[in-house]
Amino acid sequence: MKEAKYLRFCMLLFVFAWRPLFAQESYCKNLNFELGNFTNWVGYTWLYSTEVPTINTSKVAGIINRRQTIITDTTAYDANTGNALRKVPSGYRYSARLGDEIISSDSNPRCWEQSLRYTMTIDSTNALLIMKFALVLQYASDHTAKMEPRFKVTLFNQKGDTIPDCANYDVYSSSSNVKGFQTYTPAASAGSPGTNNPVKWRDWTTVGANLLKYIGQTITVEFMSADCTGRYHYGYAYFVAECHPLYITVKYCAGDSNAILTAPEGFETYSWTDSSGKVVSAAQTLSLPDPTEGAVYSCTMTSATGCTVSLHSTIVKYVIKTDFSSYMLDCRSNKVQFTNLSTTTHGNLLYNWNFGDGNISTEVNPQYTFATSGMHEVRLALSNPPSSCVDTLTTQIESFSPPLVGISGDSTYCPGLSTVLKAYGAYKYDWSNGSVSNSIEVSAPGGKFWMLGHSSTGCVSDTIFRTVSLEPDWEFLSGSDTTFCVGDSSILKVTGGAKYLWSTRDTTSSITVKTPGEYLVTGSNKRGCMKSIKFNVTEYQLPNSDFDLSASTLNSRHNQISCSSAGLNDVTYLWDFGDGSTQTGSSVQHTYTLSNAILEYTITLVATTQYGCTNTSSKTIDVVPFIPNVFSPNGDGINDVFLPQMDLQIFDRYGTILYTGNTGWNGTWHGHVVDPDTYFYIVEYKNKNDKLQTRKGYITLVK
Repeated sequence: MKEAKYLRFCMLLFVFAWRPLFAQESYCKNLNFELGNFTNWVGYTWLYSTEVPTINTSKVAGIINRRQTIITDTTAYDANTGNALRKVPSGYRYSARLGDEIISSDSNPRCWEQSLRYTMTIDSTNALLIMKFALVLQYASDHTAKMEPRFKVTLFNQKGDTIPDCANYDVYSSSSNVKGFQTYTPAASAGSPGTNNPVKWRDWTTVGANLLKYIGQTITVEFMSADCTGRYHYGYAYFVAECHPLYITVKYCAGDSNAILTAPEGFETYSWTDSSGKVVSAAQTLSLPDPTEGAVYSCTMTSATGCTVSLHSTIVKYVIKTDFSSYMLDCRSNKVQFTNLSTTTHGNLLYNWNFGDGNISTEVNPQYTFATSGMHEVRLALSNPPSSCVDTLTTQIESFSPPLVGISGDSTYCPGLSTVLKAYGAYKYDWSNGSVSNSIEVSAPGGKFWMLGHSSTGCVSDTIFRTVSLEPDWEFLSGSDTTFCVGDSSILKVTGGAKYLWSTRDTTSSITVKTPGEYLVTGSNKRGCMKSIKFNVTEYQLPNSDFDLSASTLNSRHNQISCSSAGLNDVTYLWDFGDGSTQTGSSVQHTYTLSNAILEYTITLVATTQYGCTNTSSKTIDVVPFIPNVFSPNGDGINDVFLPQMDLQIFDRYGTILYTGNTGWNGTWHGHVVDPDTYFYIVEYKNKNDKLQTRKGYITLVK
């Protein structure tokens, strides 16, 4: 009975001492590692071995890599559980791991023990400590309990003594009195002793600790894991923690027909009873259609460690109406006093003022100095614990400070255009040209203008002056070639601007175009004044460069070639005969000096129009041996040898071979000149492709 009264007293204390939960209180900051580091946590590491007492060490404060680790991969699974355990629980960005999950052989012996401690002062806003943890403990049947991998959660008071609370948790890998463990047996691997031993692992478990009776005291929670003290088996744990108020949330707001009661998370079982003691639900949330106001419901919650907490809630409808007023404190400081006019039917309100510039306040009637003068959008958001009902009001309010009233806009106008001067920082304005709007348009010839700003309460700013003049002229130049030949392109280029926009939507100072037509570019200087240039791009056709040759081959007796093209007007023709000689004209002749070393020549014609467009064509002419059909070996020095320097065979009409060789036939056989007659020859030579060619025919010998 005394405990129930104490809990009711704490609930009343909570209502009056409630602090806003828009962010975690400073003493709960980073309790769930939301900063991604160990801020506000203290790490300890030590060695303890039952086999080798000489390696036992005292606790050393500090975070040590692999002993205390922040887990950042929210999608990662633990391989030592068969990839069944997620390293970071759902809904969290980080978790902490105590111990080393690496199971390969290690240069350091096992038997590490490590812990992390967090200390906070308890009040009604953090009286519920939520702890979530998951364990991976390798089982060793040949070990005593104290030699095995271990995980422990302990609460300490401000003196450092252990609090004998049911939230404390201590389990070894062989523990059979704690439910919820699963078994996974990894495959053995070389160099990893004992990895084929079964792993006892526990999925993410949530435990809630009721700290209401420690309000005003400093409490420390410690999470500890230990490897096997026999140095051969591993054990480690993942965990996160949170602090919350310990109360039942009520959602029964204006317009609701159902009341929804939600007990704190972190407990394994929930039991709701009505005022008669009848059990009505075993879920964390209780929904009550058309509830009776004043009805009392109780919830008994039991954590995974056997902790039991009972809380009570009375059904009342929370109707919030948000309202506030404001007034400027003076005509110079820009300070505004806000007066809260909000109401609720039950409980107390929590205030969250948002001044529209990133700053907030949780005061009931805040006074705020704005950074800018004029109109501001201010929002007041209300919450009404222990209900989850909220209400928000956003409105425009005014502040005033003469130094913060001014004129914005350019001090120049572009030729033929205008510029806009805009006033800021006041409720209304008077301009020298008689305008009372918040802006005026200024064009040629410009001039000197003044403005006065007024608040809605009669405050007046100093006189503010602004001179507007014509923007100085600027050069916008082009240097482009607006013609190109088929298959080529043209570069259009401008200079002098700060920005450019082409009709092609390009924004560079130059563009490459491959299509004829009209192109427009608009450039602007730093002030924004614009000029435009139009380009008319022309595409010219390529000339015809085809040509004809008078022969397809050359030899020592026919070594002159005639070349002819179409001969168009306004087209020049340049011939390259492949032997270092060139000529111009539409039709040309060329005589080659032939040698046995060159077997072909490439004749190239380059045709060029008056616009510089060129086209090129080439043809190859082969050099072949000249074979006469008559020769006279009479010793006169003319035509005395037939086909010298070629592989040659000579036959008479009876098939007798008269000559074989490559020095040429002189008309003799066995030293005697043969009779005048017709003889058969076979000659072999290599062409330009180094392929062997054979020609056969008849030669007539005359004297």
